[in-house]
Amino acid sequence: MKERRGSSTGKDLHVLCYEHHTEMLLECRSEPADTFLYACREPGCFVHYYSSQGYFIEPQNGDRSELEIKPSVRCPKDGRLMYLAEVQRERKSFRLWKCPECSAIRTNGEISSTAASYG
Repeated sequence: MKERRGSSTGKDLHVLCYEHHTEMLLECRSEPADTFLYACREPGCFVHYYSSQGYFIEPQNGDRSELEIKPSVRCPKDGRLMYLAEVQRERKSFRLWKCPECSAIRTNGEISSTAASYG
């Protein structure tokens, strides 16, 4: 049995597009089993999230050699790039970021190792 690092799998991450704040879709690709690729479902949006590299814009022509990395909120525990997990309409500046590896959360600069209020 292969050991799984961290507490998250690709199917239980709820990654939001940092542009549209909508949940991104898990894409099926022949990548290593411990990395997951998400894509924004909004028409014309090229924002992706790769669990090992963070957010990036995939060029329209499909040339992946020039990927542009976007928000780079890092987990203070393991250094992984976190994903946007929650926004609040009533507090427009609120952002909840979550680590795909250890599930630590960060909100507007605050760090927490538990996500009890997030679920």
